[in-house]
Amino acid sequence: MHGIELTQRPIVEALALGPALVGRAEQSQAAHLGLSLVDGTAVVLGAAQRAGRVLDLAACARRGIPILRRATTGTAAWLGGRGLVITLALPHVAALVTDATPRTLLNRNVRPLLGAFTRAGMLAHYFGREWITLRRRPAALLGFDVTASGAVLVEAFVGYDAAIALPREITTESEGEVDRFLGKEPASLAGLSTDAPLDLDRFAHALLDALRTRTTITTPAIGADALDTRPFAPIERALDPIPEGLILRPAARVPIGWIESAVEPEGARRAWLGGDVLAPRWALARIAAHGDAGLPEIPLEGATMADLLAC
Repeated sequence: MHGIELTQRPIVEALALGPALVGRAEQSQAAHLGLSLVDGTAVVLGAAQRAGRVLDLAACARRGIPILRRATTGTAAWLGGRGLVITLALPHVAALVTDATPRTLLNRNVRPLLGAFTRAGMLAHYFGREWITLRRRPAALLGFDVTASGAVLVEAFVGYDAAIALPREITTESEGEVDRFLGKEPASLAGLSTDAPLDLDRFAHALLDALRTRTTITTPAIGADALDTRPFAPIERALDPIPEGLILRPAARVPIGWIESAVEPEGARRAWLGGDVLAPRWALARIAAHGDAGLPEIPLEGATMADLLAC
């Protein structure tokens, strides 16, 4: 595994690290891991979430909160100060854990991370879907994407000063209806520290040291000039990421939250499919255009193929 040197990055550069590492993973056919220390306030939407369904954009604007979108699908994360972004890129789903399949993408590939958190002093568990518990409290928000060629990107967002849950005062009514953490109260790393105050930099290095016990990690550098931050510019349009000219259809409830779709007003030749579901972006686009005809097995969390087709 190639481990990119741990460093402090602006949030947009931490988000841009994902696509950059996927490119490296595909080229070298080796896993790549990056840990970024971040500091700032932002909402990080999943790749397929409609901004205006999740957030009250006016409330965010009044508070000066930027709305960003990551490359991985899933639900939104809150960064309210210092935090940690973990980026894992694989050339294929079983590159790190040999028995991983599309169906078990997260279940298998978060296991090394669970062990690293636990060895670093935060007992970690993954019970499915899109978050990891640390000391039995939801504390790390997960997202994934898979390219059409099979390369995998997994991201984890961990808050140090604030928990990963979106503040209620900036969310919409429909977002507030979803019990994102199944009745559990999310916690920040600082809030989970029961002894001396936890040092974030030291904790991140402890994570890397724990991962080194499982695999050999080299540490090539990656500079800011190698990161394309343009796709991660702040969002201002409530319908983002729906293409211009499409008409939004009613949202549908699924276990993870909401699935949304949009179509052309006449002819329905163009369509968009998105929402809170964890699924490859290319597969959502293909389902919107052609249904599931000829679609291979894809990783899918938080909804079923039937849910997607119904939308």
